[in-house]
Amino acid sequence: MSVKPVFQDWTAKAVEHRVLEAAETLMLCPRANGPKVFGSSMPHPLRRPQDAYAADTARYRRRPRAAAIDRMEECWDWINRHPVTGERHLLYNWARTKCASGRSLKALARCEGLSERMLRREISRICRIIAEQLNAAQKANLHGDGDRPTEATVKSSEKTDYQQYWRAHNARPEIDPAQRKSRVL
Repeated sequence: MSVKPVFQDWTAKAVEHRVLEAAETLMLCPRANGPKVFGSSMPHPLRRPQDAYAADTARYRRRPRAAAIDRMEECWDWINRHPVTGERHLLYNWARTKCASGRSLKALARCEGLSERMLRREISRICRIIAEQLNAAQKANLHGDGDRPTEATVKSSEKTDYQQYWRAHNARPEIDPAQRKSRVL
């Protein structure tokens, strides 16, 4: 039984959410270590075990998952394929401002020479264009019009394009009784 892939159209809102997730993932990624990161070069003082318990503050740094990093790179590819450079920068700055603490969209809009409402409309328009490009590419792949082959052509070509030279179709493993020790778990 073959399961057909379910295609769901990309919307501008879904692209916005993916861009924001990519910006959050980028902020969780480790940065290059500079001299300030290491702090003092003096060694930590030696303490007795009973004095050392909870002497330092607990340190925890969230790290992004591998799937989130993959989605981030895919999202950056979408943005980098957008033809207008100024709009790409606007989208990057919007996502960074939205995810970072201490920054406001009002200041970003003022920097770009827009009102807050116009900034919101521009972001929605850019994300809508990206969503339309993604939908067009996905529909081309589903109908076989794209560069990549569809599932049907891959399955039909697997049977005829190559032969399996490394073994015969009725091959069975041979057990050598002299190598009894290597077969034991």
